[in-house]
Amino acid sequence: MFGFIAFAFKLIFAAILGGAFSYITKTNSELEDHSAMVNMAMVSVLATSLVGLTVQLPNDFRGFAVGAAIFTVLHVTNSIIKLEDLLQRLQILFASIIGIIVGVGYVLQAAVLCFILFMIMNNSGSLMGSFMSEGKNGDDITEPEKYLN
Repeated sequence: MFGFIAFAFKLIFAAILGGAFSYITKTNSELEDHSAMVNMAMVSVLATSLVGLTVQLPNDFRGFAVGAAIFTVLHVTNSIIKLEDLLQRLQILFASIIGIIVGVGYVLQAAVLCFILFMIMNNSGSLMGSFMSEGKNGDDITEPEKYLN
């Protein structure tokens, strides 16, 4: 009975984290479109349900079954998102990874991953700008002609 209650909580947390990840990473062009949020929540719930069920198997079969479930989730997710652009593909892939982490039972770690991904996506422009601006002054660039003579 406790396994059923834990499984239900895992599914709820997976739907919340998958939807929240989609909501916080959406761009201004898709403010009114909630289909991406539903899709990422469903991918996260799919991953959680497969991994959550295999975690409940006896210890003799658990390792192989969890590995097969993770492979199945990643394969199905990859086959679904072949036509999307790179940013959408990464978001859906990370939503499935969040679902896998919740399915194993690490809800707080999945929330931390969601937060880290949110910080990376919101600050990617400034991070890339700081990397690009450091190499433009030309002080650390060596000319190859010096070393050929």
